[in-house]
Amino acid sequence: MDIIDELDDFINQTKESKEIKRALAVKMILSEKSYHEVKELLNISHSFISQWKNQALFHGIESLRLQYKGTQGYLKAEEKEQTIEWLRAQYYLRLSDLQKYLKKQYDVVFEYNQSYYNLLKEAGISWKKI
Repeated sequence: MDIIDELDDFINQTKESKEIKRALAVKMILSEKSYHEVKELLNISHSFISQWKNQALFHGIESLRLQYKGTQGYLKAEEKEQTIEWLRAQYYLRLSDLQKYLKKQYDVVFEYNQSYYNLLKEAGISWKKI
């Protein structure tokens, strides 16, 4: 299997748009399209093309994959369950109450409010105004 076939397989198997763009850029350059053509078609820079072409040639097609895998949650499963139980036991609740509870109990402060909203949702509590 040659590198173009490998790129085709990679493109067909991934769902990540960034990975697809990387692979397409490499495939087009290796298929003798000009840098200018590829830049215009994919709306990318010359350095983007060079970087990913070199990456694929020297480190293999799998190196085009995204390296970011996310971060671990701040709460352990048991802590999360205890928090959900606590939430369900509250008669009245503000977002700041949940934030204070998590800080005091587990020394956890989420970077984004969405994480707090997700906990509220799991507890079956709506935070939206009607």
